[in-house]
Amino acid sequence: MGIRVLIADSHPLYREAVARQITQFYPAATVTEASSLNQTVASARRNYPGLFILNYNLPGMSTAAIATLTGEFVSVPILVVADAASASEVQAIIRAGAQGYVPKTATREQFTHTIHMLLAGGSSVPAEMLLAEDDTADPLWLSMLTRRETDVLRAAMRGLSNKEIARELELAEVTVKFHLSGIFRKMNARSRTEAAMLATRAGIV
Repeated sequence: MGIRVLIADSHPLYREAVARQITQFYPAATVTEASSLNQTVASARRNYPGLFILNYNLPGMSTAAIATLTGEFVSVPILVVADAASASEVQAIIRAGAQGYVPKTATREQFTHTIHMLLAGGSSVPAEMLLAEDDTADPLWLSMLTRRETDVLRAAMRGLSNKEIARELELAEVTVKFHLSGIFRKMNARSRTEAAMLATRAGIV
């Protein structure tokens, strides 16, 4: 996969380690590094990336900065990495437009899985970061669902089987299963019925 990845972190050794891991799984990938938010934006404007990996502790980084990047680089998924972040901070990061979050303490397997999810058009956040939400706000999972996942969820709410959803949305049945698995994980739902109830409560029709 000839993906262009932009890694923004103030520590060169960490950037090098992440770059090495990416090229190991995606040998054709092109990796660009930046050590500040300004460098990140300038580099992205020169060579439009296919994925951002941003350290939340980067100088100048904030939820507002993430929202600005999302607005300028509309189709580019953003993975945020942080030394430490509370559930509320991670929820704010996702609402600002990032598709994924991993702590710097994440294992190699967790980090790689998250990148796979984002490049496949999905999103990924540790489950514990999704549970401490403010009940007065829209649920975090609502902002995490991709357009395709929302289509699959709506079809499931109508009682369609995986085969029927696949036929209606012109997807492979295994892809429908993949999307449903991701939807249930984000919603913290254990069944289609529970997912449908949560979706109805959130206003998805």
